Amino acid sequence: MPAPSASDASGTPPRDESPAASPVPTFAAPHAPPPPGVLISSAPPTSRGKRPLGTIALVLAIIAAVLAPAVAGFASFRVAGGAGDEFFARGGTSIDWTVLSPVRDFVLMAEVSFWGGTALGIGAFVVGIGATARKLGRGSGITAIVLAALGPVIFGVAVTIALVAGAAGVSNGTGIAT
Repeated sequence: MPAPSASDASGTPPRDESPAASPVPTFAAPHAPPPPGVLISSAPPTSRGKRPLGTIALVLAIIAAVLAPAVAGFASFRVAGGAGDEFFARGGTSIDWTVLSPVRDFVLMAEVSFWGGTALGIGAFVVGIGATARKLGRGSGITAIVLAALGPVIFGVAVTIALVAGAAGVSNGTGIAT
């Protein structure tokens, strides 16, 4: 046992300087650990902001699948109405391309609509796949893919209906009402 010191005479017990006996820990944990099952992330979640890629694809697909067939349908109706008389006057069995001369402006309009719709539809399909794969407007991208895939069918139906309707208005002597 150590010899009594001067502080013992005042009645205070001697201090033990060993770390095990210290009432205050010598270090502290930097934070309390999370409960089990909780995922620790380094950064708080951020908002993703706008997702324009899917919207761009959807706009291209709408133009390709709705606007291009509408323009081509209008032009096809006018072509059938303008060239139908001459076509049926020549017998209607063989096609002589000179019958389209009076309506060449509408033929050109239908052709430009076809190629423009084709290019925009392919672009919408590709951009829609990119938007879906990169999760940048996935819903709009999927819709654009579907519209771009259905675009040729919509185009064909619209042009066929317009040609039949335009030809029905031609006075050709075959019993079709004029």
